[in-house]
Amino acid sequence: MSKGSNKSYLLQKLSKKYGEVKKVGKSLSLFMISSIDTIVYFRYSKITSVSANVTKAFYGLRKEDLDVMKGKQSFICLLTDDEDKNLLLPFRQFESYFSYIKPSKDDQFKTMVFFNPQGTDLYFANIGRFKADSYLGLEKLFNVVQSQLPVPQLSHSQLQSLIGSIGIEKGFDIWFPKNDILKIDKTIINLSKVKNELPNYPKNVESIISQIDVIWFENTRPMAFYEIEYSTPIYSGLLRFNDVLLTVSGADNFNIIASSEKENKFIKQITRPTFNQNKLINLVNFLNYSNVYHWYYNLTGKLYE
Repeated sequence: MSKGSNKSYLLQKLSKKYGEVKKVGKSLSLFMISSIDTIVYFRYSKITSVSANVTKAFYGLRKEDLDVMKGKQSFICLLTDDEDKNLLLPFRQFESYFSYIKPSKDDQFKTMVFFNPQGTDLYFANIGRFKADSYLGLEKLFNVVQSQLPVPQLSHSQLQSLIGSIGIEKGFDIWFPKNDILKIDKTIINLSKVKNELPNYPKNVESIISQIDVIWFENTRPMAFYEIEYSTPIYSGLLRFNDVLLTVSGADNFNIIASSEKENKFIKQITRPTFNQNKLINLVNFLNYSNVYHWYYNLTGKLYE
């Protein structure tokens, strides 16, 4: 474990910054920062290889520990043996999801983080996937009392532009529906990386895939699909992804972008039997507008207005 991923080292840093840091109850993982009334839940995992380009970390989140964190300012700190791949999750963003499911037999919620070329995916068993790139790094833990990076009011086309820009930064070519091209913000999009035509799909497949808000491509291989449910229902995007999953070979990275208020609707829809049966539930990430904006900022170092 690197020094920056060592719990004891981090507790010392927190104590130096905030004063007293004490254990909560009998847990060896829960700590209270008294001066700012904040709980931090530490979990650790080694990173293991999944394939040539994908690695993962595995965690168990104990129900009794999560229960202590409910309703309080608290963070889940997921440590790895690679300091650059530590994550800090604001518990309030995920708290409601744990009320939908029961823990496993050992009273833990099984959690995995996947590190892949398309980004970082957080997976809660029986809940679903969430894009986690905006949670990478522990800087926020040492600046809890400072205001968060303000997120501007973003339109549908601005969200498309941000996701397209992120994809280009990560080395992918981008597809936008032809009707949307004129609305894309050219100040952050390299148009030479925008595809004018899709690969050669059957007409019934092309009619579906061509309307997806943003697609990242590596040559002719689709690497990630993004639907922005700005005013449309979550279910419509999931149905489109379902069609793609059934018809496009190798499609395995789907992302719904919507307001924070729609997160509960997302979890209710993605856990429907039809999406459970074909495993779409394991392939769809949810991002709110703040996640997208922070991901863009973390990757480029630039503000966007």
